[in-house]
Amino acid sequence: MKFDLFNFFKIKTKVFLSIEIAFIIIFLFLDLKTEIVSLSFLTLIQVGIVLFSSQSEKWTWILHLQILLLTAIVTTISFIGGGITSPVIYFYIPTMAVSFLFFDLKTGAMYTALILVLAIILSVVSINEWSPSNGIALTELQNNIFFALVLVGASTDTLWTIVQYEIARNKGENELKLYHDEIIQQEEELRQQQEELISTREHELELAKTKTTALEEEQRRIKAEQDLFVIQEALKYTSEIQKITLPGNEILKDFFNEHTLVYKPKESISGDFYYVNDYNKITMVVVGDCKGHAISATLLTMVISGYFDSLQELPYYPSLLLYNLHDYLINKFDHKIDDKEQFKHEVNLSIAYFQGNNMIYTSANGRGILVQEDNVNELPHTNAPIGDRFNLIKNFKDVEFSISPDDVVVLFTDGLTKIGQTEKTEDLIKISKEFYGKYEKDWTAQIQKYISKNFASEQDDDITVLAFNLN
Repeated sequence: MKFDLFNFFKIKTKVFLSIEIAFIIIFLFLDLKTEIVSLSFLTLIQVGIVLFSSQSEKWTWILHLQILLLTAIVTTISFIGGGITSPVIYFYIPTMAVSFLFFDLKTGAMYTALILVLAIILSVVSINEWSPSNGIALTELQNNIFFALVLVGASTDTLWTIVQYEIARNKGENELKLYHDEIIQQEEELRQQQEELISTREHELELAKTKTTALEEEQRRIKAEQDLFVIQEALKYTSEIQKITLPGNEILKDFFNEHTLVYKPKESISGDFYYVNDYNKITMVVVGDCKGHAISATLLTMVISGYFDSLQELPYYPSLLLYNLHDYLINKFDHKIDDKEQFKHEVNLSIAYFQGNNMIYTSANGRGILVQEDNVNELPHTNAPIGDRFNLIKNFKDVEFSISPDDVVVLFTDGLTKIGQTEKTEDLIKISKEFYGKYEKDWTAQIQKYISKNFASEQDDDITVLAFNLN
């Protein structure tokens, strides 16, 4: 559910263009010739943005141009009107509101810092009387009208921006809720179809004991094929939904300098998942494995990803995040699922925080390897997963590492190293030693060779491995 940023700016440019035209009319009434010329020139640029804006994501720069143009308009008119004492200075407020609401935190802070610098410069202009004029010379009545219109314009623009953002956010939340309800309903329908299929099959076997004909056999074959097709289509649809919830290669490129992702479900759907996101200058990377029944395990991966998306900020340590997620799953499902014997899910997780050259890692029966110049370490892990309401005693530990840009972190699920009934990491650690100082294509080749060697004949479990180093 993505906010339509391009459509928002297309509307907002027209709104601000209307405000500019209104102020030109006001300046004509107040006989402010210099301000009329400056604002008219900037209005022509604004008209160009309205007429030639693009919906293409390759034209994202035009959104930034809009912010810079608004800042230029306010700065220019304030400079002409006496510097920081100009009432037009209040139009910096909608500019900051737009940058914080519709860009990431880093970009919003950058534009706010720019506005702060401009405000300081305008203050210096006012103190040293460097402005072309000593301010807008108006009568008391004209000054009150002009000042009131500036406040009304800035407040209206800011209020409109916030209201539109809230409307879009609420719409996205409602769509997500409907989307989630539809998935739950489809799972229930699929379960009923499976029960009906079993019941029908048993009935058909009883009939076959008394009367078996070629026609009946053909009818059963057709019915079974139709039911199988329905199930296969449902599984295919669930698989496509799961792929949408996982970050794609383009998103991973935003976080990692080099990365390799191998994601190989055993069947059409998977209980494995991975997650990457930034929270206030902290990058969190997660690789997980939801054990249990295929469809419900797949849906559980989406629930956990949704939980991470809902976080405003991270707990100080990843171990606290594991405790919080464990409690969340237990509390949610204990209240909403009647037959709890049918819901015995365990979730294995590896979680790593990255901030600067510092890495904090913890594991709930997850797996990881840290490849550095001098050595290769298998990251410590506990044998306690989360999500099992019958195993409430957990002891998660955080481990901190100092890392360099060339260090490689490898997070994976146990399906990669569990060969037969035995889990062995020695071979994986051995090939991981070759990752340091090499490129992602070399990592991929080594991992694929390892998988082909160990799972050429049969794959016992879902396989997920994410190797990376940060930007």
